[in-house]
Amino acid sequence: MQNHSTYSTSYSHSNKVLDNNVKSRTKQPSPTYISKTNSNADLTNSPTSDSDIDEIIKKTSKLQLSQNSKRKDLIIKVINPLILTAISAFVRIHKIDAADRVIWDEAHFGKFGSHYLKREFYFDVHPPLGKLLVALSGYIAGYKGDFAFESGLQYPETMNYTVMRIFNCMFGILVTPMAYRTTVLLGFSQYTCWFISLMVIFEQMSLTLSKFILLDSMLLFFVVFTFFGLINLHNLISNNKEMSLSGLKWFVITGISIGCVCSVKWVGLFVTALVGIYTVLNLILGFYKCIASNKRSSWTSYSQQWALRIFTLILIPSIIYMLAFKVHFMTLNHTGPGDGSISTLLQASLNGNTIQFGPRSAAGGSTVSLRSQGLSPNLLHSHDHTYPEGSQEQQVTTYGFKDDNNDFLIEYLDQDNSKFVEDLDTIRLKHIKTGNYLNANAVGAPISKAHYEVSCSNVNQFDDTHEWEIEIQSHELSPSPHFINESKTGLHPISTNFRLKHKKLGCYLATTGKSLPSWGYQQGEVICRYSLFSKDKNTWWNIEKHVNENLPLPEIDYVPPKPKFWKEFILLNYGMMASNSALIPDYDKFDKLSSEWWEWPILNTGLRMCGWGESEIKYFLIGNPFVTWFSTFSLGLFVIYLLFKAFQYQRQQLNYSTTNKNNYDFLGQGILPFLGWAFNFIPFILMGRVKYLHHYVPALYFAIFVSGFMMERLVGQNKYIPRLVKTFVYAVLYILVVYSYWYLKDLSLGMEGSSKLYQHMRLLNSWMI
Repeated sequence: MQNHSTYSTSYSHSNKVLDNNVKSRTKQPSPTYISKTNSNADLTNSPTSDSDIDEIIKKTSKLQLSQNSKRKDLIIKVINPLILTAISAFVRIHKIDAADRVIWDEAHFGKFGSHYLKREFYFDVHPPLGKLLVALSGYIAGYKGDFAFESGLQYPETMNYTVMRIFNCMFGILVTPMAYRTTVLLGFSQYTCWFISLMVIFEQMSLTLSKFILLDSMLLFFVVFTFFGLINLHNLISNNKEMSLSGLKWFVITGISIGCVCSVKWVGLFVTALVGIYTVLNLILGFYKCIASNKRSSWTSYSQQWALRIFTLILIPSIIYMLAFKVHFMTLNHTGPGDGSISTLLQASLNGNTIQFGPRSAAGGSTVSLRSQGLSPNLLHSHDHTYPEGSQEQQVTTYGFKDDNNDFLIEYLDQDNSKFVEDLDTIRLKHIKTGNYLNANAVGAPISKAHYEVSCSNVNQFDDTHEWEIEIQSHELSPSPHFINESKTGLHPISTNFRLKHKKLGCYLATTGKSLPSWGYQQGEVICRYSLFSKDKNTWWNIEKHVNENLPLPEIDYVPPKPKFWKEFILLNYGMMASNSALIPDYDKFDKLSSEWWEWPILNTGLRMCGWGESEIKYFLIGNPFVTWFSTFSLGLFVIYLLFKAFQYQRQQLNYSTTNKNNYDFLGQGILPFLGWAFNFIPFILMGRVKYLHHYVPALYFAIFVSGFMMERLVGQNKYIPRLVKTFVYAVLYILVVYSYWYLKDLSLGMEGSSKLYQHMRLLNSWMI
């Protein structure tokens, strides 16, 4: 009984005492009887071994850890993102209906949404997905597409523009939980997770843009979603789980997000490049691992990795991009303001088209308009203005709208107007409005100096520089049996594709997809070039309009060939490419809205989004000063940090082995966000198109993550800084983020009354408040 009295214990004793008793017994194990020593303990008198007590302690501690873990997961995965999303929703939706007028680019994208609702074909430089979503918001709001969407025009009382704005705003709101989840996946501390999330919430450019019917919030959301997918893949790859079901899921999701971001705006290709670079580097590392192992199973697995990436990151995005255009073509089945920039066959398929089909064969005396099938798929055009250099003769261009300057008269050298145009015939093309003839000159084209200039000039009886030879390439067959037997050597409007070869120089009339400067009204460049391949579509043309009063019209209405999706898809993208290249700044005019790339990271210039009268609610687009300036500072600090790490590696103080988890963290937390910033910023330095402040929004998102990384490495993970000091530093940063927004909130919420009341917000003299 001595052992019993020595080792018996109350159930109410603390774990510490119990642990000490257990440790004291481990040297001399013996049967133990646990007795009831007080009213609070209800224990049996059965014998209990030391191992039983150890098991009880173990299970109890596991239960407590499990409960703590579940509580922590609930906070991180549910409560925190809900709180942050609620804050984001409030600041974005608050006063979203304050301005009852069309603000800034609502005039463009609202109008495009109207065209979808009225099913009228239009042309724009951006892919269709974002504008289809705008149309969806109008459909949800009960809008019928009957509003003009002119800049500054007041919305009618019957139009629920607020619903359309809130629909667009939802994409801006959802950026916040996506950003927070990304920070958690990257392994940042909660201090840094909240810091990054608050910067995203109160980043003023994206906040302001999300209040209106624009594409910027949609673009940013899909950029953020793509980066979120990449980080999920990064974590799976670092744990060798890329070929698991979870890996397949996130590869598919990332591919879908890539397809969506590229289908909203082409600048989505910049974040796509980030995914591409990461994928290529990962495959290169996999290749060297296969060489090192030299096992057949390794090469089989490596081949599967290639197949997985090709299917999910190339094929799926391509399908989504093409599906957006498929829906675009299917929806817009009526003629509209964009007819001038699409192929003749596509125009002919639209309800209410105005194409003059005319007689079925072109002949001498026929008035025609010619459409290019190349990089600038517009109409051949000339006007009474000359080139400033070169031949200084009358300009020849391509033009996306229909007018009399697109009309040319087909003439034979012998003036025989009864002769039908056949393959290899030599003709002249007379510009009807000016009376001059299409010509090619042995001087450099205005932009593409390696090719010949094309112009219009007076004809001389003995001059052969105005002669062109017809080379018929192919015929599109009409679905009507009445027109199936048309001559394959004859020139037929709409259905015949042909080339024009200059008789003297031997070059072909072609387009380049480039736009002329302001002296050429930004219209498409036309050249004469040598072509080795007859399938070179830049040298292909077809007759769109055909008028000849001396020839009979067909007995029944002509049924044009049905347009082919692939051809129209390529031509429309060519047209978008050409129009994008035409968006170049006019240095002869002062553009108060545009800005240069170097101004964005320092907020040198803001943007007035509307009229500035006292009776108007005014919006000034500018970034949150603390967020932008701190992120810009962090970018420079990151470069220094990177150089320091490179120096440590060179001194063999660091190990950058691919199996080191810390290296994967460094790659995900620092390198990838920095590359995301660079890929979304540097292209704007290189491109010559006109630029605006909102182009910096995607790059700024990645810069915010770089800021979080620097805070994490210098403060959050610094073991020499006490926890209390860390808490204080982060708290100060949180206050600065919120206060910076609060001080300038009226720039985003709308300034009422005279702008003089808001001069205290003019932090820089360059801000036109």
